[in-house]
Formats: sequence, structure tokens, C-alpha cells
Amino acid sequence: MPGLPPRPTLLGLAGTLLLAAGVVFLLFRPSHRPPPPAVPAPGPPPAFAPGPPPALLPPRPATPENPALARERLLAADGSPEEDLLALADLIDAYVHSGFGENRRSLGFNEDLVAALTDAAALGDAALPLDHPGLRDGRLLDRWGTPWQIHPLAADTIEVRSAGPDLRLYTDDDLVNPRP
Repeated sequence: MPGLPPRPTLLGLAGTLLLAAGVVFLLFRPSHRPPPPAVPAPGPPPAFAPGPPPALLPPRPATPENPALARERLLAADGSPEEDLLALADLIDAYVHSGFGENRRSLGFNEDLVAALTDAAALGDAALPLDHPGLRDGRLLDRWGTPWQIHPLAADTIEVRSAGPDLRLYTDDDLVNPRP
């Protein structure tokens, strides 16, 4: 019929579909490149082999005008394990409230705690010196030579646990702050 556009033929329709399928294949074809190497997920720190107990700090007389700092009370020869726990809690509290806010390191492992408590920029004179006897192999040890266990309970509450004299965590002789 004159004046009407030609009807698509079966061959033309098949050609159009074949062309569309080719474009889709080229756009969405699987890549033959190898996948990127997997990044291992961070895991717990390597196991710690307890060594000898750390040396204790010599006693330092404290006065109202010159009180002992928490870093001086931690592992003091004239102190007790309970006083070590309170001194460590004071150090952690000073760090948590140091004003670093969102820029504060997260505290999840003992090594994180060491990095935070030795940070002189955050704690100033209250920071643990790197030669403190409680620091060994990048970890903070209790007076029996085992690493303190760190467990964040909230943004401003960190539970610290000492394995106690039996050197095993979660037994009756553990020292814990805050108390469960």
C-alpha cells in the first residue's frame, strides 16, 4: 500500500534483538580480571605467654600538696592489687575525659589501652611513661605479669579485669572495675 511505512520484517526484528543482546552482554559481561586480594579482618592480638611479674615502683610519699599520680600508684611497692585496679581506672577515666572527644582512640584491646595511656598529648603529666614497669611487649600487665583485659561497656565506661594470682581470667580471684 502506498503511503504506509513498511512493516518490520521478522529478519529486521531478529537483528534488532540480536544487537540489543550484544550491547547488554558487553555492558554486563563477567570480568576476567582476578579478584582483589582479600584483606584479613582484624582479630584478637596474639596469645601472650606470661613472664615474670613486673618490677614494682618504689614507694613515693604523697602529701596533700603533692599527691601521687595514678601512674605512680600503679604497681607501687607499697600498694595493693586493689589499688592498682583503682589507679588504672583513674588513668582510663582521665583519658576518656581528656577532651579528645571523637578523635579519641577506641579501647578494645590491651594494646589500644597502652597506646592511649602513654599518649602524652592527651594526658600530659598523667600519661604512663614508656619505661613504666607494667609495660611489656606493648601490653600493660598486672602485678602478677598477666595483661589486663579491657572490655568497653559504653563510650565512657571501660571494664578492666586482672586475672588475679591464679593467672586465669573469669575465676573468683579476678579483680574487676567497675564491679559486675
